Parts: sequence; structure tokens; C-alpha cells
Amino acid sequence: MRTTQAERDQANLRRRLEVLKLPIVPLEHHGYLMPSDRAEMQSEPEAVGVGPDGTAFGVWSHRQDPRRKQVTWHLGGKELGGAIAVETELRVWFVQPLPGGRVLLAAARAGHGESNGEVWTRNGDLEHRGHLGDAIEELQTTPSGKVWAGYFDEAMGGSGPEGHGLARFNHDLTVDWLYPRDAGLPYISDCYTLNLHRETAHFCPYTDFRILSASGDKVSDLGASPYRSAHNMLVRGADRALLAGWGPEYDVVTLLHIGHDGVRRVGGQCRIVLPDGMETQRLRYTCRGSDLHAFTQWGTWYRTSLDALSAVAGSADA
Repeated sequence: MRTTQAERDQANLRRRLEVLKLPIVPLEHHGYLMPSDRAEMQSEPEAVGVGPDGTAFGVWSHRQDPRRKQVTWHLGGKELGGAIAVETELRVWFVQPLPGGRVLLAAARAGHGESNGEVWTRNGDLEHRGHLGDAIEELQTTPSGKVWAGYFDEAMGGSGPEGHGLARFNHDLTVDWLYPRDAGLPYISDCYTLNLHRETAHFCPYTDFRILSASGDKVSDLGASPYRSAHNMLVRGADRALLAGWGPEYDVVTLLHIGHDGVRRVGGQCRIVLPDGMETQRLRYTCRGSDLHAFTQWGTWYRTSLDALSAVAGSADA
């Protein structure tokens, strides 16, 4: 029997009231992202990203000419690590570092064969342009300069790299590897989570929600996740923390452990809050290994870790 919208709303309300009783883990304030010239550039970043070493990057559009952009990098606090000026037609949604001081800018959407990725040098010169696929949900780079892209469900059926759900590119934006579609592996309808730790990609895609990893040309299926729908995943050895589920569970954290018997839940659940205890809504998350980075729309930078989450949720009742 189909439920009505009112019944679904009541169910969500009941679950949210349950979630509010969970123990909390406050995010820690880590710094601010801002352009070097706040008079000329927009105060809200067009894109934010975190590199393999934890450095944060921001992309800022000029107030008068959106093609003129500034890319900045930040180590924490209010200090600006550096900035370069670029001019691009891209509607930038992702920014990532590459070896040699280069930066990658990418748009989430692209038509067939249309370039939506650009590599810029620290001198502000365009070095490479390439097609990274349409409907990019998450994009991260590795220390060696590999570029990993996970795609959301509008990529299904695409003839480019997006049709595989997950793809890896070289630093010049040529295709290096595509997730195999006919190898008996779970189908990626939507690459909900993507976390790069060193050169290995960890992910848990919709709809099967299997805990997977890919290194080189090998994909490992570690088992079904006991918790479904999380959009972010932290990784530390055989431990995982899933964060941000559907609807009323947008701030819920669930701990997992991978053992010989598959994937199991560990402890209870907790939820993350801002340092002052307020709700964590409209944050943009990036998972790098066991570290969670969170950014507000104005560039405030928060962090927490799997260790901090485990200290609370790991001791809670399952």
C-alpha cells in the first residue's frame, strides 16, 4: 500500500527526533578561505577542494567579469598560502592540485566531447584541456597526479567515461582507467562516496551500497554496507565512517569495520554539529583518508576525523 506525503513527513519527523538524541561530535574550526583581493573578487567561492596533503583550495570569480578567476590555497587559519589568476569559460565546480604546483579546474557538466577540465600552471598558463565526462559528482587527485572522477545518476547511459560511474585520468586529462562494466562487479548508478587515500580510491555507490576500493587496475569488493545511502565515507585501514544519509539523517555518522566475515557496524551512531552545537546544514564535505573537511558557502573551513567520531560513536550502544 502506497504511503501519502503526510505519512512520509510524519515518519521523517519521528526519525529526526530520534537522531537529535544521538551523541554529538562538534566540528573543529580550522580556518578561512578567502581571495587575496576581496574588493575585486566575489566573497563566496565558486568551488572549494582539498588536496592529498590537506591543503584547501578555493576558486573566486571576479565581480565584473566571471571569466576572470583567482585560485587560492590555504593551510589553515586566516593566512593565504598563495594565489594565481586564470581566465576560463568553465563554470568551475571542482579544484584540485597536481604535481609541480599545477591546479586542475573542472566543471560538473559537459556535452558530448566538450572540454570540462583545465590544468593551469602556477604562472597562470593553461597547460592542458580535456573531457572528464558529464555529471561529475566528486573529483579528487592523488599525490602522483592521477585524477579520479565519480559520476551521479544523470551520467547513466553516457557514451563517455561517465557511463562507467568511476574513471581515472592522467595529469594531462587523458583517460587512464575506467571502472569495468562487465566484470561481475556492482553497477555504479551513482558514485555516492569517493575518498582517495594515497593512490587508492574508496567508494560506496548507489544502488547496491557495496564497500569498494580500486588501486591500479584492480577493484576489491569488500562487502555490503549495513548502512545505506551515505554520501561521504572516511577510511582508516579496515575502518570506515559513513556520513550524511538521506532525509532526516543528513548529519548522522555510522561506523563500520571490515573483517573476514564481511562489513559490520561498530558501536552506535552519532551526529556532527558545528562548534557551537548548531545544525550542520548546507555544508560541502570532502573526505581525505580519515579526515573530514567541511566548508560553508562563505569559505569557513571545519575539520574532524574518524578518530574523533570513533571516540563518541564507538562507545555508544549499537
